[in-house]
Amino acid sequence: MTQMTCVAQQYVITIYEKNFLLGKINYESDNRFVKISDVYSGKVGTAMYLLEPTYEAFVNMSNAAKKEGVSLKIVSAGRNFQMQKGIWERKWNARRANFKSDEETALDILKFSSMPGTSRHHWGTDLDINSVDPVYFQSGKGKKELEWLELNAGKFGFCKTYNDKALQGRTGYSEEDWHWSFLPLSIGIMKQYTDAIELTDITGFLGSNTATKLNVIEVYVEGIATECTTLPLDYLFQDK
Repeated sequence: MTQMTCVAQQYVITIYEKNFLLGKINYESDNRFVKISDVYSGKVGTAMYLLEPTYEAFVNMSNAAKKEGVSLKIVSAGRNFQMQKGIWERKWNARRANFKSDEETALDILKFSSMPGTSRHHWGTDLDINSVDPVYFQSGKGKKELEWLELNAGKFGFCKTYNDKALQGRTGYSEEDWHWSFLPLSIGIMKQYTDAIELTDITGFLGSNTATKLNVIEVYVEGIATECTTLPLDYLFQDK
């Protein structure tokens, strides 16, 4: 007979400041974050950071995957406001002339990229694994890695944040097979974000004038897979 035990970890309940929620922080000097070792990085030599419990959970997951012949590496981790602003504004400058309005431009960028101040990557709970190319996960090595994650990531507290929108009718970003969230932390931070942050706080970058009209908090920040709103059962209850 298999015994099951509840292994939910007791994380200290932290009230995160508004600047944290908006990504207006410096990971290098913030002792809540740890630097990712090159051993677990898909971008060796690039400084990347996560909240410590997120990183520890990923290390455990990556090590477990390795034993089964699957390699999991982090290709993107914490991204603060300024980093996200750089990504957003490069795309804005490259695409604005192709559209009739600011809103159309923003909607095109929002297929895969968040407005600064609205990205879950700000929090150090979310990370991208192995590749950010949708084609990569459709066959071969990438497909094997995705299948392993879909079967096992929940045991380590991770959830694929943006699934196929047709499955549940969720709003927001396109499907991202690479984007995984550490739910024991991100569920609580998400609640704090939606309680504390208003659309008027989403400002300070090109195209920020569209945030209110596009209702980016409800449509995009809250537009996550339903299964990412509660802790996975296979995380809570594991074979003893």
